[in-house]
Amino acid sequence: MKGLYLHRRAPLHRLNPLIKLVAVLPAILLLTLVTDPWIPIAFIAVNGALMIVLGGISPLQYVRSGIPMLVISFGIALTYSLLASSRVTEGSPVWLTIGAVKLYEAGAAYGAATALRLFAMFGVTLVFVMTTDSSDLIRAMIQQCRLNDRFGYATLAVFRFIPDLRRELEAVQAAHRVRGMSGRGRNGSLPERVRRYMVPLLAAAIRRAERTAYAMDARGFGTTGTRTFFRNYAFALRDWLFLAAYWLTMAMLVAAVHQAGWMGRLSFLKLYD
Repeated sequence: MKGLYLHRRAPLHRLNPLIKLVAVLPAILLLTLVTDPWIPIAFIAVNGALMIVLGGISPLQYVRSGIPMLVISFGIALTYSLLASSRVTEGSPVWLTIGAVKLYEAGAAYGAATALRLFAMFGVTLVFVMTTDSSDLIRAMIQQCRLNDRFGYATLAVFRFIPDLRRELEAVQAAHRVRGMSGRGRNGSLPERVRRYMVPLLAAAIRRAERTAYAMDARGFGTTGTRTFFRNYAFALRDWLFLAAYWLTMAMLVAAVHQAGWMGRLSFLKLYD
């Protein structure tokens, strides 16, 4: 299962998957706490530039990958702006009135900041997701984090089940069309299609899972503490340099926003007001 991953021979793709995961986690945590729009904007810009320059991702591919989250963020901005609590909008001027619904300036700012935080978290996550093959991540966790072999390789098998099931679904749909079950009329309703597709897909998934379990047992997964690997994962100097540079860059962005006086209070500090 590739998801948003794009295969490239770029510097970010050659880094250890665990280092990239460790690098982005503090940035995501910080974005859950900030309340101003400037830190998310800075994180979006810098991480986007990082993906284009060091990730080998074209601007068009990067923008295309963010369109679904952009739509979700817009919906959240609109919803939060209109449904902001009275504690947020108290004393704020009204921008727009539609019947009984009022859009306050503070509510609009709150909705925009929330949407930017969400989109910035997605942008930071793309640094890891678009440059890391899920198979490489699982293998690195098995070797370096001592993840159980059975669990790790079973997870890899699950990742590969998803595209296989999609191909099985396409085959079942083609077989139904050959038999004249075109999907029109009562037999084409959603519940009927789900019923027709569920049984063959479930049977195929059970057969594939059984074969995979037998194959793993035959190869002795989890029965010995010593295993050899086709590809060995280790932390190299470039991994540590990337981690230090990424954290330093994010810290400098936060410091610059704070120095300019644009940084709001962290969300958990407001509990003590």
